[in-house]
Amino acid sequence: MKRKVLFLSFIFALCLIACNDGDLEVETISFENSDVLSCTSDTTATFLFKYNSKQALILELPKGVLRNSENTASGVISNDYKLYYRTFSDDVNNSYFCGSYPPSSPSVTSQFEATGGKISIITKPILNETTQELIRYDHLITITDLVILNSEGNKLVDSNFIFGTYQTKK
Repeated sequence: MKRKVLFLSFIFALCLIACNDGDLEVETISFENSDVLSCTSDTTATFLFKYNSKQALILELPKGVLRNSENTASGVISNDYKLYYRTFSDDVNNSYFCGSYPPSSPSVTSQFEATGGKISIITKPILNETTQELIRYDHLITITDLVILNSEGNKLVDSNFIFGTYQTKK
């Protein structure tokens, strides 16, 4: 009987070890309270970013995709668009992205490029409710089927990721 218990314990322990998924780390990207920014603040922007403490999302757009007219633009990551997720050694701010020269600090501790996803940019005019005068344009950027691969080969997949709303003046 003791041998049977010992044998079953050994098999159980072996199963636990065999089913170990290693150091699988599920990463989440949360920028819900971060604004979408650019260094130009207009439709000439081809580089949009948002940051949250020591992390940032960077979106590269084709030239001319942002327009101050009601429309929808779309494209595919890896073809026309690029999306990067970066982590830093310290907090970042606008000057990190918009300075003339890349700063030496904070340093980039990791960078992951999205390997898939479909981008949609819906542009709508925002009018003054009283006068109906044009105030600005809002460009809502969403990414469906977003895939980011981390350095361990693990995928972060989001079926409907909202990058955010970029605003331009009239």
